[in-house]
Amino acid sequence: MARRTFHMPGGISLPFCIASCAMVACIWGASLVPGTGSSALSLSVVDGLRSALDALGLASGWVTNFAVRKCAHAMEYAALGVLVSQAIDPGARRTGGRALVIAAVLVLVASIDEGIQLFVPGRSGQVTDVALDCGGAAAGVLIRGAFYRLRRRRESS
Repeated sequence: MARRTFHMPGGISLPFCIASCAMVACIWGASLVPGTGSSALSLSVVDGLRSALDALGLASGWVTNFAVRKCAHAMEYAALGVLVSQAIDPGARRTGGRALVIAAVLVLVASIDEGIQLFVPGRSGQVTDVALDCGGAAAGVLIRGAFYRLRRRRESS
């Protein structure tokens, strides 16, 4: 049974384009939260993780606000990397032009995200966070590529 796909001109996937825009809106929306609210949220995640690890008898001292915040950056951008690469290159053809557009979009989103934080009370935009975001996005793109390679290998055997 053939899968029905919706593509815009240039082979861009409309559903994944919409999902990518929604993810960007969520990321940028989180960047608009003032420092006190953002800190309170990440500290509640720290408390929850520590409680869960303690309940399992595992060390929890390593779970810090810094670690939670940086992991959140990497994870949200990994998800964005998957979405954007699927939107721009739905067939995973890995052409140089598409890869360049994917990279440009992801770097631009991360840069704007940190720029937004420069204007939010209690927040700061950091070049190191742009690098972390881009690393997470690259991981997402690579994970998606590995999934496609595995899928093709299984289909050809």
